[in-house]
Amino acid sequence: MLKLGFIAPISLNVVATIDALTRPEFNPVRHWISHQNLGARGWLGTWNLLLSGTLIIVFAVVLRLTIHSGRGVVWGSIFMGTFGLGLLIAALFPIDPGLNWPPGIPASRSVSGQIHDIGGTMVFGSLIAVCLALSSIFKESPDWKRWRIYSILSAVIVFASFVLCSVFVALDFSNVMPSAPSGLFERISMAAGCLWIVLLTLRLLDNK
Repeated sequence: MLKLGFIAPISLNVVATIDALTRPEFNPVRHWISHQNLGARGWLGTWNLLLSGTLIIVFAVVLRLTIHSGRGVVWGSIFMGTFGLGLLIAALFPIDPGLNWPPGIPASRSVSGQIHDIGGTMVFGSLIAVCLALSSIFKESPDWKRWRIYSILSAVIVFASFVLCSVFVALDFSNVMPSAPSGLFERISMAAGCLWIVLLTLRLLDNK
């Protein structure tokens, strides 16, 4: 079951990337992963988030059972679980139309979109938090010293990319910078956090 730690993050990003690159009129540089829940092929984006979120929650439980010591284990497992929960919320409550997606549908605001935003904040906030929480475990073991540095660096990349994403989308919506690359930085943020999970899992499997 520990292998879910690289199966879920890889499948999440691979499916999202292939889907984004093969959708007519979809611009992965501008549009978010969440926008793939909308449109003619929205079912694929929704199921990608649902399946990934479920697997991540299961992995969070397995992670708690695998790492038995360290002050950050409990919190690290919790944040891994809230990462998965955030994905489920983002899937069940679709993002509102916007940034010219889906084509021809005007931007709108709904309760579903507001709840979706909460789920999105949980996703990226949890990715940052889990990297920092588990870095305390690595501090206590000489074998994991470099991983502590990598964990902190990953948290910084996830945070900085998400901030840039938020800034660019605000500039896009205000028409100050139309077609700003908010989607690109959201994907960088997601990829950086998921890569950390994948490499952590591989390291744990290697130590078994």
